[in-house]
Parts: sequence; C-alpha cells; structure tokens
Amino acid sequence: MLVSFQPIDPAAALICYNAASAPAFDVAERLRSSLGSRYPARALDDASSALGDPAPDVVITVGGDGTLLRAARLAAQVGVPLLGVNLGRLGFLTEVEGADALELVPRYLAGAVPGGVWADRRAMLQALVLTRSGEHPPVHVLNDVVVGRGALAHLARIGVTIDGAELTTYQADAVIVATATGSTAYGLSAGGPILHPALADTVLVPVAAHGDLDAPVVVPREAVVELQVLSEHASTVSADGITEVPLGPGDRVRVSASPYEAVFLRAGAPARFYETLVYRLRRGADQSVRLARLMAEEEARRGR
Repeated sequence: MLVSFQPIDPAAALICYNAASAPAFDVAERLRSSLGSRYPARALDDASSALGDPAPDVVITVGGDGTLLRAARLAAQVGVPLLGVNLGRLGFLTEVEGADALELVPRYLAGAVPGGVWADRRAMLQALVLTRSGEHPPVHVLNDVVVGRGALAHLARIGVTIDGAELTTYQADAVIVATATGSTAYGLSAGGPILHPALADTVLVPVAAHGDLDAPVVVPREAVVELQVLSEHASTVSADGITEVPLGPGDRVRVSASPYEAVFLRAGAPARFYETLVYRLRRGADQSVRLARLMAEEEARRGR
C-alpha cells in the first residue's frame, strides 16, 4: 500500500555491491561518494553476516537480484529498507538501472520521484534444517527453499506434510517452497504460478516430478511445510541459492512464515509490477526495463 514517505539522510546509506563484479564495485564507490555516505562500500558474498552497529537507515545494493537477496536477509532482521541498483540481467527485485543510479538514487532517498516513493513490503520464509547431527540455526529467505537431489543423477524421494497432514511423497529432482516474491524465480521456470508479491501465500512446486501430484500447491502463510528426505542417496537444501546444507536419509526441513519482512523502496503505482513482469519475460534476460519501454514506444509510433 502507498504510505507517506520520510526522506532518508544520504549519509546514512550503506552501499553494498556484488563481490564478484568489478563494475559493481566501481558504481558503488561512485555512488557512495556522490551521496556522502559515512559507511564504506561493502562487498556481499554468501558468507556475509550482520550489517553492523549502528545499522544504516537504508541499504542500497549494486549488482543483480542475487546481491539484493543477500542484503535482504540482513536488512530485514534490523528493519532497514532496501533500494536495488541493477547491473545484472533480469533484475526483478531491483528498482533503478545502473546507468541511472547517480541521478535517481538521491531522488529516491529524498522522495522526489514522480509518483512518489512508497514501501513495498514482502513476506519472507524461515527454514529450519533438522539433521541427524542436530538442529541448524534458522535461515530467513525472500525467494525460496529448495530440497533436492545431490550430485548423483537420481530422483530424490521427498515426503511433504502441511501442518502435520501428509500431502504426498514426491519423486522429483527437487521440491521448491517459494514466497510470492520467489514465484517469479526458480518456481516459475519449473512451471509454478506467478503470485503477486503483495500476497503472503506460499507455493510448493515440484521439479521434474514423477508421480500422482505434479501440479503446484498454494498454501496460506500460516501453514508449516515439512519436507523429509526419504531416498537413500545424499540430497541438499538450498536457501535463496545462498545457504546450502547437505541432507541424508531421514533429515527434515521445516518451512514456516518468517517473523521478518523485506522492505523495498519503490516509485510510482504498485501496478508497475505487471509492467515489469511483462517486459522482463517478453524482452529476455539481457533486456533492461528502460530499453524495453523505449522499444515499445518506438513500435507504437510506427503503428506496429
């Protein structure tokens, strides 16, 4: 929903960038200097942990959706909003194109963007991994939790219960448990539905399933989904493609609603989600939203 926006002090902005990208580092440094941030630019990788103390007022990521996912799990736990600068390919989660960052990021922080700036709140999931060696610390994810086969090319047998009631045993490459935000990621490529990101529902999507249930299943946010490895060979669980834990026979992954939510700074109407979705899928992975709009305008002028 649209809410009144309080301007954010640019000096209190933390710039995070893709640790594996030299262009991301360059943009991050130029952006930090332009904003006069008191925080040094910070590289994000799979091992990144807390944002630090005191926490910034906003986290600005430079990279792609992967960089934003890494930042989201850190920012959500301290209630800090995010603004994504896209140097990646699809960029479903990012808001500003890299070429426009120096001009537009200060405007977002000031709330001086046409249509206004608002807080886009996204539900997250919590994954608890229960193995023979013990219980792992809970992991909070914005996109998805995936339980699937390991290195061997065997189907995984994964038993699934919802709120303690047995659903089925999947024989599949993997089972995805995704948020509405994650429905446009791995879940979509595996044939799952597209959920509007304002929804708090959870979707289960089997990958290359062999059996009596191969359709996606949507469950309410309050549901607790438990996945148990029933196959004899090794399996894995992946959380947002960042955290990966090996699983053995009998190991379980319990997925429930996270107490945290990710908050993104957005401009314009919430219905822009549909526009972004269509352009991303129509124009392909290497096509930016901005360029797609220009192409669409050119086509309209030519009467196509």
